[in-house]
Amino acid sequence: MVEILKDLTRTIALIIILIFSLPKLYAQPTLSFDLKKPQKFENRKLASEKTETTKFHAVRRFTQNGTTKFNFHFNAYKKLTDVIARGKSQHKDDYSRLLSFYNYDLSTTAKDKTELDSVIYKANAGILLHDLRNSWVDNLYMLMGEAYYFKNVLDSAYYTFQYINYAFSPKEKDGYDKPIGSNANADEGGNIFSISTK
Repeated sequence: MVEILKDLTRTIALIIILIFSLPKLYAQPTLSFDLKKPQKFENRKLASEKTETTKFHAVRRFTQNGTTKFNFHFNAYKKLTDVIARGKSQHKDDYSRLLSFYNYDLSTTAKDKTELDSVIYKANAGILLHDLRNSWVDNLYMLMGEAYYFKNVLDSAYYTFQYINYAFSPKEKDGYDKPIGSNANADEGGNIFSISTK
């Protein structure tokens, strides 16, 4: 028992020495967040860049919500439902194997790469070209995540859905996230710990 503890202590000491003796590492030191626009667009701002400086009055809210919904969200949603419908029409159950939960296969939906890329493009354009305070930004992110999912690019879908959970989760008055599954999210009152609401 004493020898095992000595070996464990030596191993931990060796790991600590190795960690502190390594040179400082920087994650992507050349990455710049100040992305340069093409020269002819340097002096122009996107609507998403004007979010902090412009007022969101009733006329602006109406036009931003309307154009985002009917120009971008509607078209992207229609393309995505068409991809799913094609995937469902090509699906056939094989009763000699375990049946899939959904009546489509991701390998089938991933074949519609150009349509799914178009959904991602439309969702991204709808976010960038319009005010970020409009009511359809979260829906566009959701469409983008679904398009990545049906494209079978699961890591991008995961990060998109994770961003939705982070950015659009209910917040406390001081800006902190409300705990998911707590009665802090329930406006009905009570002290039951549940994620469901009435």
